[in-house]
Amino acid sequence: MFSIDIGALEPGVHALAFEPDVEAVDLGPETFADVKVDARLDVAERRILVSLEVRATATLECDRTLRMFDKDIGGTYHLLFAPPEFLVQDDDAYDEVRELDPADTEIDVTEVVRDTILLAVPVRTVAPGAEDEEIPTEFGAPADEDEIDPRWAALKELKPGAKQD
Repeated sequence: MFSIDIGALEPGVHALAFEPDVEAVDLGPETFADVKVDARLDVAERRILVSLEVRATATLECDRTLRMFDKDIGGTYHLLFAPPEFLVQDDDAYDEVRELDPADTEIDVTEVVRDTILLAVPVRTVAPGAEDEEIPTEFGAPADEDEIDPRWAALKELKPGAKQD
């Protein structure tokens, strides 16, 4: 779980920087590393507007060459924490508005950080320089036309225009 301590924050704008463990934001360490979170908290009387800028390094497989490579990814997300009386009754109406109890001393941003990183992974992953590489399209030695596998000889005779013995 990755949470931000808000217990001692006075009203105003606060800039915080974090480097949580990959496991703390529910991501796999084999794919993601170096998670960095820059948070800007605008603390008002009973509300907190949180602006997150999230960066990480992802180990991806190139769609062209099938080689693994590292890519820096990142994204931003904004959400509001407010007391229950400020929230809309329809819970699914606003995902970016979360409940903040006046007694809360920390806010959990695990899900938001994880989702921001996952959404930053490109759909098409191409390693640097892979677009310039030649992709082989023929594999193996060329077949000798004169030498036909006897198992296929009967099929070759079915081909239109083939001579019948």
